[in-house]
Amino acid sequence: MEAKYVRWRQNYLRSSDQGLYCFYNGKGDNGDAITCSEAHGYAMLIAVLHRNQQDFDGLLRFFLNFRNKNGLMKWQIRMKNGQTYVEEDGESSATDGDIDIATSLFQASKLFPQGGPPAYPPGTYFHEASRLCKSILDHTIHPTLHVPLLGDWCNQESNEARRLYDSTRSSDFILSSFLLFHRMHPDPNVRSRWQEVLESTLQLVLSQPNPSGLIADFYEFDRSSSTWRPARGKLLESENDGQMSWNACRTPWRLAHYYAVTGDRRILPLLERMKSTLQDPRRTDFPKVRAGIRVEDGAAMVDYSDRSFIAPVGYLCHSLGDSQGHRSCVDALNQEEESYFGDSIDLVIAEQAMAAPYWL
Repeated sequence: MEAKYVRWRQNYLRSSDQGLYCFYNGKGDNGDAITCSEAHGYAMLIAVLHRNQQDFDGLLRFFLNFRNKNGLMKWQIRMKNGQTYVEEDGESSATDGDIDIATSLFQASKLFPQGGPPAYPPGTYFHEASRLCKSILDHTIHPTLHVPLLGDWCNQESNEARRLYDSTRSSDFILSSFLLFHRMHPDPNVRSRWQEVLESTLQLVLSQPNPSGLIADFYEFDRSSSTWRPARGKLLESENDGQMSWNACRTPWRLAHYYAVTGDRRILPLLERMKSTLQDPRRTDFPKVRAGIRVEDGAAMVDYSDRSFIAPVGYLCHSLGDSQGHRSCVDALNQEEESYFGDSIDLVIAEQAMAAPYWL
């Protein structure tokens, strides 16, 4: 565990005049972008769960320097000639990043109650967590469907915007954080609303009829039938938006973590179906979980794997008491190429697994 943490920190944690950040653009696919809110959320979770308060404070400073008008983190930050900047399309938010940041701040308020002197006196972490938690609720939760929006840029200003407004992304189904917010926010009205978000999102997940138990990247709300269904074709990112792809790869971990910290048996049958599909003895790919899977039947859509798919399935096995399946996934992880996304997910999962007993 320690070696994995040290390697991740050496590879991805970097400093700037605005604080520490997680570098996510090692392949250069995103031009001069250096980080995004998703990466920052992972980094803050890793720092607090590893009890590295100095890193956490540096990451907090970066977050505070890159909040938008709604108090949420600007989703993408760039650097040119040593100077950070944000383009117009980077000003909006991405919901999962802010959820993870708020989660890390609430955890920091418990693990570091003395604050982080001299910059952050006692109470700072809890204050910032509470403020961010309320901003997420106000700007990135659907006011009537009570599930996560794609970001604070979702609105009803046009037919296309309305279509996205009535959609949600499974990488934002972070149920254990919703419960944490419900328990820790100081305002009882906010706590009540987060309970509603938890229940509405959980019911969306449990309402899906496919026997595989797999969750799609994106869902759309059908107002004529008042039901949620996987996206049909490209909704936002690709033709695979209605399948288990690069967003839903995280759902075996996120949903299993909720079960691990709560023991809520309502979600257990879904998790067992999901594991059974991914471990089907007729398949030849487990534990090298393919990086794209059909939700209807669990069939692989590509012939390659990735750490960001394997690590969540390993945690699913762990949470359901399958030590052999978990060990197989751990062994398979070592055969995959390193990358920010897979490495960060793998480390957050490892840290959360150890923190589960005191999560809530």
